[in-house]
Amino acid sequence: MNKKTFKMERKKILTAYYHDYRNRLDRILDQVRIDDLEKVVSTIIETFKSGNTLYICGNGGSAATASHMQSDFSFYVRNFTKFRPKVQALTDNVPMLTAVGNDTSFYDIFIEQMKGIFKPGDSIVCISASGNSENVIRAAEYANANGGKSIGFIGFTGGKLKDICTVSLFTPNPKGDYGPIEDVHMIYDHLLINYLCLDEDFLKL
Repeated sequence: MNKKTFKMERKKILTAYYHDYRNRLDRILDQVRIDDLEKVVSTIIETFKSGNTLYICGNGGSAATASHMQSDFSFYVRNFTKFRPKVQALTDNVPMLTAVGNDTSFYDIFIEQMKGIFKPGDSIVCISASGNSENVIRAAEYANANGGKSIGFIGFTGGKLKDICTVSLFTPNPKGDYGPIEDVHMIYDHLLINYLCLDEDFLKL
């Protein structure tokens, strides 16, 4: 195969893969339930209205989404309101994460940060493609047991997290197909933060 032929073959394969990936992404987005999305929005706004904090957690790519969400909810909001919500990603304190992971258990890296600061009325967004990440599950359980609410961003078959969270954005997709479901979870962030500029309750804060 010469160089020109190889490039043509690459373009053909890439084109097919692009359309396949896009179709997988579309299939997930088509499953989003607006009723559940509204519940998530209402939970977040009620958290902010009461002066409480929204926490966010996840692992791997979901940890990156958690950090991104804190940035958007803490700073991007400046584009349409003077109100600054209380938002904290539990994924960013590397010394704390490694201390807990090393000294006790990786399963406790989020709840150890919540102890002493999580208050009744606070909420937590728990991001997990599988819904079976033990540290995320424990964070949701801790929030529920301490007067808070838990919001799940979940894919695959839902796992344990689907049944634990107060409200979930659960969109099934093939187990192990991380890319599209993590894309959708990032879309939730951008959808939610940009929607808030239209929400009268939020804009009154």
